[in-house]
Amino acid sequence: MPPRFLFLLASLLAAMICGTGTARPASLDLLPPADKLKHDRPRVLLRPKATPHAVSLEQLRLPGAGEEYRRLFEQLLQQPNAACQALVWLITGDDKAARQAIARLQSYRLPEKFDTFHTYHRLTEFGLAYDWLYNHPEFTPAIRAQVRKAILPLAQAGLKQTDDHIFHNYIWMSAGGTALWALATAGEDAESDRLYEAIRQRFNTGLLPAWQYLDGLPSEPMGYWSLYVLTPGVFTLLAAQSAAETDLLGRIKAEYGDFLNRHLENLVHSVLPDMRYIPWGDLQGGPNGGVTHEMAGAIDALYWATAAPHAGYLSGWLAAKRGSARFYGPTVMCYFIYTRNLKSPAAQPSFPLPLSFLAGGANAAHFIARSSWDDNATIVTLRCTDHYGDHHHYDQGSFIIYRHGLLAVDPPVYPRIRGPQQPTDCHNTLLLGGVGQRACRGQWFRTVEDFQRNLNAGQMLETGDMPFYKESGTWAAAAAQFAQAYDPQVVQSCVRQLLFLRPDKVLVVDQLSAPAGKTLPEVQWLLQCPAAPKHQQHSVWTSNGRSWLRCTPVYPGGKPPTVEPTEVGTHRVSYTYRGADSLVLVHLLEVGDGQQPSQSATIELRVLPQSVQAVLAGKHFRFARTLPFAVSQDTAAGP
Repeated sequence: MPPRFLFLLASLLAAMICGTGTARPASLDLLPPADKLKHDRPRVLLRPKATPHAVSLEQLRLPGAGEEYRRLFEQLLQQPNAACQALVWLITGDDKAARQAIARLQSYRLPEKFDTFHTYHRLTEFGLAYDWLYNHPEFTPAIRAQVRKAILPLAQAGLKQTDDHIFHNYIWMSAGGTALWALATAGEDAESDRLYEAIRQRFNTGLLPAWQYLDGLPSEPMGYWSLYVLTPGVFTLLAAQSAAETDLLGRIKAEYGDFLNRHLENLVHSVLPDMRYIPWGDLQGGPNGGVTHEMAGAIDALYWATAAPHAGYLSGWLAAKRGSARFYGPTVMCYFIYTRNLKSPAAQPSFPLPLSFLAGGANAAHFIARSSWDDNATIVTLRCTDHYGDHHHYDQGSFIIYRHGLLAVDPPVYPRIRGPQQPTDCHNTLLLGGVGQRACRGQWFRTVEDFQRNLNAGQMLETGDMPFYKESGTWAAAAAQFAQAYDPQVVQSCVRQLLFLRPDKVLVVDQLSAPAGKTLPEVQWLLQCPAAPKHQQHSVWTSNGRSWLRCTPVYPGGKPPTVEPTEVGTHRVSYTYRGADSLVLVHLLEVGDGQQPSQSATIELRVLPQSVQAVLAGKHFRFARTLPFAVSQDTAAGP
């Protein structure tokens, strides 16, 4: 059998036992049927009496004190949002707030034109308000019926919008808003029951299995994923858990591989010290590109629900960074429901947070490793996944390095979807014969099974695997295979092994082979810099103003690199290597603080038939040349 087929077969077998692509049940059966929902109110996120599955009215009404409470309660009062005013009534008994909320519900009329944002935000607002106002004497059965009739067409539109692309943020937004409205109104009339059953099935057979399949890997860039996928999904699960008073999150942990915690871990690891996300794909500018002011509520809700130490760390870290400004607009509701009921979080963990994380599994993943959890950390990443949608780039095998800002840069500019930021030549990966990775386009698959059936058909959405990952304390490593992202007539195998030797050295080993009887074209090894780099013989170095990065080609020798500005505000460094039937390329990247690089580290290298062996900073490492392309430290060879 040809080597490429052997690799794909081995990847499939690995995927069956590890990470993304694991054989999964068609339905997770998590959202309960309507007859399991409680009849007493409130039931959506809140419950009348103490329960481990929701915050109780007694907890909600505990007196507050301190400047933060005063400031945020004033913010809550000022929100015209019906759910915010309903929450004010639940906390204080203020009938004026309840009447304002009821009037806003009664005044709603479906606009002629509306988008997903309208669907998500209005249904979320109205679902919470409907449930929380249920026991107010002026929210009579007749008014409730009138409100349901007015809002049902929006909910039906939201349901229709969800019957699509399981990995897309707009689908999850529509689904999350629809689910909250349906959880609030189920049991009220036949139309509401039909709506709830339909959205329940959509979550159980399509959307939640997609999260389980991804196993912590976001299917959208993090700005989209966190706000418009993770957030509506989390509140749907918490709302269903409270409405049925059953431990849904415990079932996820016990029965379904703890996929929610894996997504939470990815969120924690994906936040950079400047509060922005690691910029894979189309990352928004401004606050939506990070956790500054709209994510605190979801983070605190997750911490309350899971008691996960890493969620507690992120909650406390963000509170120390942003104070009360971390709650934006109506998200202030989460402060009164969840934040006030947290165990007191600390800005620094009292336990050792893991220094690296692999989101996903063998057949699609990204790797994140850092030198520490303080603001001076060096952070190194590697990405190699399948193609989930048009907000992603053609960047398989690309790495990012951050220290006091980006140093090995992913495109920071996002002018439009499928814009100049998407092609391969704007990323830290490879061009083959001057050509980047083949274009893929978004897909519209309603289930995980549909997506899997189409991975190797049509647009070839199978674009990358990550067969190896290891965390070893003083170092961490991962390996990516992404030949499938290129024309199969050009390359048979394209493997990148990345070693992060903490705190300041990264060794990148690339191993390429041509299809049988062919020769690889010229290979360009790319590095995107934040500023025009300077040359030091064959090495180059660049700076982000506070820290520097130096790149040195180790093997084989070659011509000095070319440097050119890009359309996305970076400077592209390109090392060019003549084609052969197979190639091994080795590059050393070092980082440090200040304006000038320090003396370069010494490195010794041997390229053998079965491995590439390197001695770096006195440590001996071995890079295997066969699956799973493991990286190991040879402690017997020296210190």
